Amino acid sequence: MAEPFVFHFQRGPGGEPEVMYMVDLDCACQVCGHVQYQRFYHSTPFHTLSLDVLDELAERAHLKAGYDCENCGTEVGPDAARRVALTYGFADDAGVIRVFIDRLEETLRYDLQVRRRLDPQAMPVWQPDHEKAAVYDELDEDELEEVFGRPFNIKWAWIDLLEDYLEDPDGGAYSRLSPGLWAVVEHDEESADQLAEEVDEDEFYDALDSGDLAVIPLHDSLPVALATHDHPERISGRLESWLTSALARSFKKEVLWADAYISRKKAIETMERTLTTARLTYTLHETEADVFFSEITTPTGAVYGRGVAVSAVLRRAVHTGLTPGEAARLTAEEIVGILLQLW
Repeated sequence: MAEPFVFHFQRGPGGEPEVMYMVDLDCACQVCGHVQYQRFYHSTPFHTLSLDVLDELAERAHLKAGYDCENCGTEVGPDAARRVALTYGFADDAGVIRVFIDRLEETLRYDLQVRRRLDPQAMPVWQPDHEKAAVYDELDEDELEEVFGRPFNIKWAWIDLLEDYLEDPDGGAYSRLSPGLWAVVEHDEESADQLAEEVDEDEFYDALDSGDLAVIPLHDSLPVALATHDHPERISGRLESWLTSALARSFKKEVLWADAYISRKKAIETMERTLTTARLTYTLHETEADVFFSEITTPTGAVYGRGVAVSAVLRRAVHTGLTPGEAARLTAEEIVGILLQLW
């Protein structure tokens, strides 16, 4: 069976991207005891989403309960919700987080699975899967990163790395932020280049040696040629919206330099998979300078009129604090949404 296309994103009220999450509720009528399940597909602002926000969404999810009991007709509300399951899948296919709340036993547990996609048609489950998942009673960023190989939100990882460097600049700073994304921090460009040459990590060295990595300065990462945005300086999640004022001043004073080493391959693979799953055809053209998606076409013959440069997608990832896969998925889904007149 062909994989169904699932939108991870939708356009928010102000044009900003919102990301999908799924809520299941197990409710019992307080008059007759009849049990019914409810499922909701909701979205929340993407760029500000964090593990704490996900917890808050799960804790408030029971408030969505509301229906007339199919057995006795009594109006059923939030107080009838016994169990809650919230499911969130990373847009770059890093994995799926499920939050389970038992309101009768007053327990909260997490289930982290390294699997490629969230399945919106899966049957509701109310307990963690101890065989296939890493299960936690409490969850922090370190545990999440250990399972998925990435933090929940790349923006905070950038901020932590930059602030750590300013506190102790000796030797510069280096970090693998996510699969296909590394950061090198120093006081100037030349020092950052030298530090990158000294990094002793096979994955980084192999990707760099193969020519897969684009090098993009964080402070100069505006995606000026991004096909889905006529005004990239206004793009949601832009650097100015999440970089702290102290860090911004350090860049302006030229005492801080940060380079992102980011994978073209990760972005291309995600773009191709997203467009193909949406049943769109396209032409992939590679030059010495860049890789382009063009002639993106629906089964009915509607054509997206602009080519998409992978370099612009990578700049979007750096500028808005995303992984290469997240930026690619978001850009591809914007194109799908435009062609289907949904975005």
